[in-house]
Amino acid sequence: MRVMKAVVVRAPLRLALGGGGTDLPAYFRRNSGFAVSAAIARYVYVTAAPSIDGRFHLKHLTVEEVVSPRSVRHPLLRALLDLHWDDQPLELASVAEVPPGTGLGSSGAFTVCTLKALGELHAAREEQRDSGWEELEPPARDPQRLAEQACHVEIDVVGRSVGKHDQYAAAFGGVRAYEFLTDGSVTVRTLDLHERSRRALVEETGLFFLGGRRSASRLLAGVARAVRRGDRGALVLLHRAREIAEGVADALERGDLETWARLLDAQWDLKRRRAPGAVPPRADELRTIAQRAGASAVALMGAGGGGFLLCYAPGALERVRTAMRSARAHELAFALDHEGCRALETPVTVPSSSAGDYR
Repeated sequence: MRVMKAVVVRAPLRLALGGGGTDLPAYFRRNSGFAVSAAIARYVYVTAAPSIDGRFHLKHLTVEEVVSPRSVRHPLLRALLDLHWDDQPLELASVAEVPPGTGLGSSGAFTVCTLKALGELHAAREEQRDSGWEELEPPARDPQRLAEQACHVEIDVVGRSVGKHDQYAAAFGGVRAYEFLTDGSVTVRTLDLHERSRRALVEETGLFFLGGRRSASRLLAGVARAVRRGDRGALVLLHRAREIAEGVADALERGDLETWARLLDAQWDLKRRRAPGAVPPRADELRTIAQRAGASAVALMGAGGGGFLLCYAPGALERVRTAMRSARAHELAFALDHEGCRALETPVTVPSSSAGDYR
């Protein structure tokens, strides 16, 4: 009996270290953008397998059971299946190690992870008997194309007001700098981290959940509109964000932790000025608590509105942890991820004879 493995794919979440907003097409199409991030060993997982009952079974924040991809309610999944899958029914389930909308790039990671899962499942077919597949673009498997396909789906097809940073960070992993060029292309550079910088990220930095969830697309939509109409204030703030990101990359490579801390901390007011509601009162409260406990720099991850605080506290991390626990801000332990989005080995197999026309 022919069998085909189910596929399990994971994509890392990320810590945004600088350049947020400059990855928006409204900005980089005229000015070029620059962002720095560190992928962490906290993941979004997607499992995909052929369906045995002729229906699509999709499990994400809710559960969907449909006969056609065109009936899927989840906008990203509907677009992904429409563009990069045929009508062969499948089971697809996703789970993440953090709630969505908390500033660690989970939406971009989900899109990248789902694309990778579809690509791996397609590659696992022992033969293709569906006549319509040639009209579709096969899901990418290499990180550059994977990230670009994910960006196309989120930005161009679904119409979300998001940038390209999260998709690239999820696809590539590592601690990298991303330059978003005016022609739409993206250059990726692995930072040559100084050992002091690596220790600072891994051993002297904590990630704390302040609570709350928000839509990055809604927060960034106002920024994109301001840029498109040529709002000088919005442009100045994004120019400064790009300068900070370039400085962060340089400081991390030189091991200049004092400069890195200063630039990381400077992004707080920048985020507040860029989007109303980006820095909630709870975030200000926890930042003050962390600083009083000895944190040198505190940054709000993602577009803001809630989520996670990154606290750099050399020599004081345990005091910061104690203070944050008392304030009911739970810590999310993390390590760095250097693999990016990848398929995991799994022994699960599905008899092809029970999967209808799916081979």
